[in-house]
Amino acid sequence: MQQPYVIVLASGLNGLGAVRSAAHAELRTYTLLTGQTDLSAYSRFSQYRFLLPSSPSLDDVRLILDNLYTTESGSGVLIACSDYAAEILGKLKNEGYSKHHLMVPGGETTDILNDKKLECEFMAGGAIPLPRTYFDLADCLPETFPLIIKPRTFREYQLLGAKNEIVHSRAEFEVFQKRFSGHLNRFIAQQVIPGNDDNLWVCNVTFDQNHLMTACFVFKRLGTMPSHYGVTSLAMSLENQQLRAICEKIGGILKYTGPAMIEFKRDPTTNRYYYIETNPRLGMCNWFDTRCGVNNLLASTHAAYGNNIQVGPQKNNHVYWNFFGDLIARLENRERLLHILQLYFGLLKHRRVGALFYWRDPRPALHYSLASMKEILYRVSKKLAGNSG
Repeated sequence: MQQPYVIVLASGLNGLGAVRSAAHAELRTYTLLTGQTDLSAYSRFSQYRFLLPSSPSLDDVRLILDNLYTTESGSGVLIACSDYAAEILGKLKNEGYSKHHLMVPGGETTDILNDKKLECEFMAGGAIPLPRTYFDLADCLPETFPLIIKPRTFREYQLLGAKNEIVHSRAEFEVFQKRFSGHLNRFIAQQVIPGNDDNLWVCNVTFDQNHLMTACFVFKRLGTMPSHYGVTSLAMSLENQQLRAICEKIGGILKYTGPAMIEFKRDPTTNRYYYIETNPRLGMCNWFDTRCGVNNLLASTHAAYGNNIQVGPQKNNHVYWNFFGDLIARLENRERLLHILQLYFGLLKHRRVGALFYWRDPRPALHYSLASMKEILYRVSKKLAGNSG
């Protein structure tokens, strides 16, 4: 029988975690990279690599996949680690591409999830609780602030210059309207749910080909980079049956297949959970999942081959830690150094999983740490130069 293998469309921490999770499951792995300095390029577990253009076309990817199918004499399992990769695989799925197992939802579902307006409208129709959302920024008159303004797709990040922007008043909102006049249909706005970062929750999940949830790993964020509105920099694994039930419902209404990262925020004043977003790909912290007993990449591989396997239970009270990223975010947020040290020392009693460091695969962490230290020195020197002026 053909041995299963995976093809990882890698990107940053997501891709690094994927190749490590594949190695942990003893799966042979091919890694598709869009840059020679991608973190996965430094991993000893990324043994078979292909370098794609920085913005690969469907034909670029298809050519490599066809060659692998011939070389391996059979199908592998395709895993997306970025929104762009998920979009490409969704298009292949819509074309009826069948040489490899495409562990992504159909292109229609991917298009919905990669467009914040379509996503929020769809979830509202499925009775999934959302923050108050504004779709027409040209004519709306928000009554409550702050608001978080989000690009509708990842392509608008460059237009905004960031993943999101916070406006705290009607005056700030009107300034935003004037600044992006003519482009307001490329954004949505949502009411910011109150509460600190430890009210943010993430579920990394896998749905099989019948849209049933076969794996679910839940963690609570303790820090993000940048603070409050960024990606996970510090987290703790904690069980949450209420969120599991909501994820199962989301998978059903989307008719979802493959891995996904589903985010929520709890309102501490009402104890109610609000849906934030679903990323149609393997989650950034998937290595954390694996180290806590829930290997979503392996679960996706089982689902691709039609194996009926439930993964879990997860190990709780383990800590995910991106030390340099979290430290920089807290310093930029002007947190007191004593408070940061107290937080970090308190976490030492828990089992820790490094975002990058893994003793069997140290090179990615060394490269990332060196780049982070250079960034810290640059920012400090720039601030000192500004103060001296």
